[in-house]
Amino acid sequence: MKTRSTLIALAAMLVVGFGTQANAQDDAAQLSYTPKHMWEVGFHGGFAFNSGDLDFDPGFGAGLHLRRAIDHIFSIRLDGQYLRVNSSEANRAYDEFSATSIGGSAQGVMTLNNFKFDKPNRKFNLYVFAGPGIGLLDFKGSRDTGGPEIDFFEQEGRNFNKVGFNAVAGAGIALRVSSKFNIALEHKAMVPFGKTADYFDGDNNRTIVGTTYRDIPNYTNLRLNFNIGDESELSEPLYWVNPLNQVIDELTELKARPMLDLTDTDEDGIIDMLDQEIETPEGAAVDTRGVALDSDGDGVKDFEDAEPYSMPGLTVDSRGVAQAPAYMTQPQIEDLINGKLAAYQRTEDARPTGSMEDWFLPMIHFDLNSYTIRKADYGHLKNVATVMRANPTVTVLVAGFTDKLASDDYNRVLSYNRAKSAKEYLVNRYGISPDRLVIQYKGEEVVLVPTSSGNFMNRRVEFSIAKGGETEMGMPSGPRAGKGTFFSGSRDAGY
Repeated sequence: MKTRSTLIALAAMLVVGFGTQANAQDDAAQLSYTPKHMWEVGFHGGFAFNSGDLDFDPGFGAGLHLRRAIDHIFSIRLDGQYLRVNSSEANRAYDEFSATSIGGSAQGVMTLNNFKFDKPNRKFNLYVFAGPGIGLLDFKGSRDTGGPEIDFFEQEGRNFNKVGFNAVAGAGIALRVSSKFNIALEHKAMVPFGKTADYFDGDNNRTIVGTTYRDIPNYTNLRLNFNIGDESELSEPLYWVNPLNQVIDELTELKARPMLDLTDTDEDGIIDMLDQEIETPEGAAVDTRGVALDSDGDGVKDFEDAEPYSMPGLTVDSRGVAQAPAYMTQPQIEDLINGKLAAYQRTEDARPTGSMEDWFLPMIHFDLNSYTIRKADYGHLKNVATVMRANPTVTVLVAGFTDKLASDDYNRVLSYNRAKSAKEYLVNRYGISPDRLVIQYKGEEVVLVPTSSGNFMNRRVEFSIAKGGETEMGMPSGPRAGKGTFFSGSRDAGY
């Protein structure tokens, strides 16, 4: 118990110290021990009654809420509800009366039992709350038991507003079932304001001395609360969590670390905690792991090697001395060269000859919904132009493609624009004849990356040697597609 108290006290001191240090730094460098946490959403229903001038009959209520922790003690809750309270008493303004309110409130919630630091999570959560509220009111009653229902607000002389303001306050206790779910029992009192404040039972009873001047609707309810978020990334809402969890974890880990031992048994400059070869001979050179060096990698340690820097690849004897091979004579060298040349010629003779159709030409890519040539692809287009200049009889197929983000008609027009943009660049920048560049558009038919989403690799233009019978495709019909500019020529190309 004493150890635990000491640990908690030390942890509290660390929290204060870290907080002071964090305040002295800018926002980017602040140290926070508050974990990211979940939101709470809940549903509730229960028993409602009116504390007023007349006897009450049982009523009911239901609703939902959203709650977010500010810290380990305080949180904010938005609470929406439907509430109905009933009253009855003979010989009054109404024999039977019901008041309903549809609205909500913004509440500040304070957890009362999160000041103890003995457990990682609370099993129970005791809390109180208060805040302002608003509701749409509907009052109805009958003057004879079982008689016709009368709308309170529509009676002559009732110049009351149906929108009522109120203050709510209450307390509750929640039971933690799991990290994602808890059940709460709660009681709430609603204090109304305005002219309707004393009419929730239909009668303000001004003629009776000692009656209240304000009716207080009450609501006792059961709440089912769910924590929303990924457990692998977020903690439970902070009002369930020990404020010192992270600090205690770090202190525990720090205490578990081994003590620093500076013993160096073999005196090689590497302490035994890090030394992978504790018994290195005295005077032997070692690396940063404490292992004796073998500079030439011949398997003989330097302190035993008579030749520590032998040429790599040579066989060494037990002392580490390289065994030099016998030198070749001139006829042997000539035979070796002639044999290599003959083998190379046989390889070249056996190599199949490929046609120009098999040539590989680079492809270029485009930004999303664009047909403007990127500067990163200028080099690829220069390679295409170089091949075409060196082979003046070659005709190149320029095929445009898109990803699958838009409609088929849109993608056909966009892929045509991309192919046209590449052709215009080669014609105007490098003087390639337009007749030698055949435009085709593929749209989204053939993708490199099989995905239905946008992908940079699929937004491309491919170049290949045109085969016989391939002709240029005219601009397809469809909507105006893509953004960009076509290359307009340069002085270097003579245009």
